[in-house]
Amino acid sequence: MRMLFGRKVLAGAIASGLVLAAAACGGGQSGQGGQGGQTGSGGGGSGAAGATFTYWTSGWQPDQIAEVDAAFAKANPGMRSKGQFIASSDQYLPKVISALRTGTHPTVLLTQNPSDLPVIAQSGKLIPLDGKLTAETGALYPGIREALFHKGRQLGMALAGVGDIVLFYNKKALADAGIERPPATWAELAADAAKLSDPAKDRYGFYVPLGEAEWITFAWSPMLHAEGGSFLNAEGTATAFNSPAGVKALTTWVDLIKNKAAPSTSYAQAGSFDGAPAFASGTVAMIVNGQWAVPTFEKAGVDFGVAPMPAGAAGTSTSIGIGVAALLKTGAESEKAGLAFLKFLSTPEQGAYLAVKSGGLPSDPAQLDQPALKEHIAGDATYPVFAEAEKTGKVRPMTPAYNAISQSLWTEINAALKGRKTPAEALAEAARAGDAALKKLG
Repeated sequence: MRMLFGRKVLAGAIASGLVLAAAACGGGQSGQGGQGGQTGSGGGGSGAAGATFTYWTSGWQPDQIAEVDAAFAKANPGMRSKGQFIASSDQYLPKVISALRTGTHPTVLLTQNPSDLPVIAQSGKLIPLDGKLTAETGALYPGIREALFHKGRQLGMALAGVGDIVLFYNKKALADAGIERPPATWAELAADAAKLSDPAKDRYGFYVPLGEAEWITFAWSPMLHAEGGSFLNAEGTATAFNSPAGVKALTTWVDLIKNKAAPSTSYAQAGSFDGAPAFASGTVAMIVNGQWAVPTFEKAGVDFGVAPMPAGAAGTSTSIGIGVAALLKTGAESEKAGLAFLKFLSTPEQGAYLAVKSGGLPSDPAQLDQPALKEHIAGDATYPVFAEAEKTGKVRPMTPAYNAISQSLWTEINAALKGRKTPAEALAEAARAGDAALKKLG
């Protein structure tokens, strides 16, 4: 699940994706897919009966692939899915691009980065799902549902096993400071953080992530949305974070450091920029983090609670990381079976299985009612808070320019946090670079 949040910028892969349009114009097998097409026609017969197809994953282990394939075959007599682990998340897109060029691609892709899909669509071999999964798409949490569309087309379907972020707080630290409950707004958080801070003792109220990494963009975006701002404009053609809402959100972080209510040094560790060591050690009393941090804090012996992300002028929001499934052209039989596979993965029962297997969250609220997930989360006081946050959360926008935009944004946010630029200057420069990326990459 953690890989949904730590993806590196794949500038080279994105650039390679720009040449995929050539693959749609000639050469190869005209979208029949050397691997996907062969397995797709292997069953013979008419329609999808007897169809076998291949899917690629960057996150499922062999045991999960075997379980899913067996369950799909049982639910869909005459159809067979053959899952293959292809590469880790950061190497997945280059391998897919290579397969699309040579016609050796599978029928279904399972990817941990939705922004892969517009790049893949440039090949002409991705099948939009418009009208094919209407009920299943409509059942998703709103922020997840809207993230599946690019330029009005639904390019993929969300997978359960979602992750988001909430506010962790040290119960003892808040009680010792006379704070009766976790902050409900960012203004309250700033005030509480000041009460909780004693820089002379290396104690601070809140952790503001420092450094140049995707986590900075991911953790800051909920503040932007909470203040009524947007990451991109409605058409997805220009950045929108350089706004009064964006400046207010970034100023909150800058002021926390300036007022010594947050440490001015990074607690990044082993390539992770979420700052978990700061909270685990008691250096900070509050931090924004995800489910993966719970075992770390429990092992450290921290008496912590979790609460919704603080609200801004427009309410509360969170950032959501999702995986998606996409359908590729490999022949009528395998495509029909592949679509059945997407429907299968989208059922509440199978969605609950995926959430349990990954340790993540549901993509559809109905999955919470499934016995398997109910049993899995019984006694977990944190899970309902993470799940509730999905109702108002947002997913990274689906655009091939996302990685470039995010890199410009985290670079400039870090400059503001270090005092090298004002929030307004930082966001203006990030928007300039982001708009250039959108113009180039679409």
